[in-house]
Amino acid sequence: MTKKSIFKAARVSNPDVSGWLKNHAVIVHDGIIKAVEPTENINAAEDSHEVYDLGNVSLLPGLVDAHCHMHCSATWDARALALGENNQQLTIRATNNMRKAVLAGTTTIRDIGSKNEVAFAVRQMIDSGHIPGPRLLLAGTPITITSGHCWFFGTEADTETEVRKAIRTQVKLGANVIKMMATGGMFTPTANPRRPQYSLEVLKSAVDEANRMNVPIVTHVLSAQGVKNVVEAGVDHVIHSRWYDIDPEKGLDYDQNTVKKMADQGQWVDPTLGHALLAQEAKARGEKGPMDPHWAVSSKFVEENEHIETLLKMHDAGIRFTSGLDMGMAYGTHDRSAANAWAYVEKFGWTEWKAINTSTAGTAEALGLNKEIGSLKAGMVADLAAFDGDPAKNIRTLDRASTVVRSGLLMKLNNTVLV
Repeated sequence: MTKKSIFKAARVSNPDVSGWLKNHAVIVHDGIIKAVEPTENINAAEDSHEVYDLGNVSLLPGLVDAHCHMHCSATWDARALALGENNQQLTIRATNNMRKAVLAGTTTIRDIGSKNEVAFAVRQMIDSGHIPGPRLLLAGTPITITSGHCWFFGTEADTETEVRKAIRTQVKLGANVIKMMATGGMFTPTANPRRPQYSLEVLKSAVDEANRMNVPIVTHVLSAQGVKNVVEAGVDHVIHSRWYDIDPEKGLDYDQNTVKKMADQGQWVDPTLGHALLAQEAKARGEKGPMDPHWAVSSKFVEENEHIETLLKMHDAGIRFTSGLDMGMAYGTHDRSAANAWAYVEKFGWTEWKAINTSTAGTAEALGLNKEIGSLKAGMVADLAAFDGDPAKNIRTLDRASTVVRSGLLMKLNNTVLV
């Protein structure tokens, strides 16, 4: 028997996620959107559908987040917890984090760095209906050099042969995407964020192997030389895309020719500003803030506005950005993906609708899912998130959703959790 539902709202996103349809309803049959109609047109259908009148809310597609670490704690000591807890403890944390994420309105997440023993098990349990959670695209363990960035939950691979084998292993386990640490990172004392971890030749081999297995490849990158390498290698997505000079006494080394090539190749960038915003606000409240600056950047600390300036130059050059909170890192809690949109408005000066679109339809396109999710129109999967207030006027009202539907399943209704 077909399950039929109607969700009414004062404001419903238009198909382009660029404006509101006033007093509309989303009609759902067996988890798929059948139609989006003015409420006055659906009276005849109400007798055969379960009707939910959500009232004065803003109904959007479910949020899409392209950067998560499901078992990390999102606290200042996240690394210590990742090192000190066993797989059972990490699985319990990941299960709770994914539940919080979907109940906040994030219905699709790409996790690009969690232990295989945790990530694949959690996805299986979500997909089989045993625990609530978002749709998950998984990398499993990130691939890094020995003692490299996130080695404590990564696969260590140094040579071209080892990297190719690591990629094949991840796909065999069920990975939808490959994550490589192309440079060191702030999170790992034994990794230098100013220096590449892999040569251009190894990165090209990794891209070739990922292409052979028909999975995208994304790379964590914090240095100028690292960005140049991954652009030349042809990876699909560039994570962070910071431009630290290799010299610890210098700041950034931005290269517009590399950016032009990145734009020409259609490489997406995840600038990960949302979790930094949340950490800054936590520190302002008197909470213990993010970790001290990594030793490799402490002698010449680069202010945030310098990073933002380079990111804006990239955007002006034609680079498209995804929405990625870096969930699990310092204060990037798994229920605050909306902070990505806040950062785009408050730090980049974007319009609210542009930020909302990036957090839904835009990132769905980056993940290759825009024919299934990311907008409210007939034929799309019924992922819905309702927010009190109007985020097109005040982006901060885009926060934790009051009503959530994931693949047609009502998970939360008017702030009451149902799963």
